Amino acid sequence: MIHFNPSSYNLDSTAINLISEISVFNGELCTSVRAISDDYQIHTLANIDAVHYSTKIEGNKLTRDQVTKVLEKSIPLKSFNHDIQEVLNYSKARRFIFDNKSPKIELDFILKVHDLLLKKIVRGKLKGHFREAQNVIKNTGSGKIVYMPPEADDVLPLMKGLVHYINKLKITKVSPLVIAPLLHFEFVTIHPFMDGNGRLARLLTNMILSSGGFEIEKYAALEKQHEKDRARYYQSLGVLQGYNYYEMPQGQNISSWIIYWLECLRDTYKEALMRVLPLSQNVFSEEIIHNDRLTKAISFFKRYITIKAADYATMMDLERTQAVADLNVLIEKDIIEKIGGGRSTVYRIKK
Repeated sequence: MIHFNPSSYNLDSTAINLISEISVFNGELCTSVRAISDDYQIHTLANIDAVHYSTKIEGNKLTRDQVTKVLEKSIPLKSFNHDIQEVLNYSKARRFIFDNKSPKIELDFILKVHDLLLKKIVRGKLKGHFREAQNVIKNTGSGKIVYMPPEADDVLPLMKGLVHYINKLKITKVSPLVIAPLLHFEFVTIHPFMDGNGRLARLLTNMILSSGGFEIEKYAALEKQHEKDRARYYQSLGVLQGYNYYEMPQGQNISSWIIYWLECLRDTYKEALMRVLPLSQNVFSEEIIHNDRLTKAISFFKRYITIKAADYATMMDLERTQAVADLNVLIEKDIIEKIGGGRSTVYRIKK
C-alpha cells in the first residue's frame, strides 16, 4: 500500500525574513483592530474578495460587482446558474470553516467542507467523497494534460497520511506560516476530489492561519494575491509537481513554493493594514472605507509626516488632477489638512 511521503523544505534567509515581516505585520494589525469600534465593513470586503478571487482562479465569470450583489442577495436566483451557485457555496463553506475551526484537521471535516463547496453543482459521490476515478489537470488554453495526480485507490491512504503529518506539525509547534503552504501544496498535489481541490486547499490554508493566530482572512484575501498573477501561482506549483505524481522525487524540496506563498501572504497583510490603519484612529464614512485608493492614501499619510500633491500622484500612479481631487476629498472629510500655498503646499494628517 502506498504511504504519504512529505516534501522537504528549508527556511533560508529569504523565508525567515518573510516570516519575521509577516509576524510584525500581524502584531500591528491586531493592535490596530482593537482600536476600531466596528470592523463589519472591512470583514464584508474581505469576504467578497476571497469569494470572488478564489472562484475566479477556477474560471468563474462573475465580476466582483456581480459577486457583491449575489452575496448581498440583490440578484434573485430564479433558475440555476453555475457561477452564482459556486459563489454562494464558497461563501457558505468559508463561513463554516471559520465558525468551526479546530486545532486539528480531520478527514470528515474536509469532506464536509467539500460537500458545501459543490452543493447543487454536482450529485452523488462527486461531492463530500474522495474521488473514485482518475482525474487530470489540463492547460486551459491548449487542453493538454499538464499533471496526472495519484490513482483513486491511493487517495485515501495519502490523505490519511497528510492529515496525520499536518496535525503532527501543529503539535510540535511548527509555525502556521510554514504549515499552511505545506498543506496547500500537498493537498493540490494529491488532488483528492474530481472538482473543488484548489478552492478547498485555499480555504484550509486560511483555516490553518486563523487557528494559529493569523486571522488575516477577516481583513484581506490571500486568494486575491494568487489570482493577481495566476500564471505564477500555477507555475510555482507545476514546476515542483512535474507531469506525474508517481514520478515526483521522494521528499523533494519545495522551499521555492513556500517563499512564493509567503510573499503573497505578506502582500495580503499590506493590503489589510491599508484598510485597517486609517480606521484605527478615526471613524471614516462608508465612501472612504469602500475606496481602496483613499484608504491606501491615508496609510501613506500615516507613514510620512507631510506629502506634496506631486509626490502623492507619483506614489498612487495618478494624474495630477485626480491626485488633487483625492486630497480635496480627504480634506472635506476632515482627515488631512493643507499647509502652506503655491509650490510649497504640503498635506498632512489632521491632528
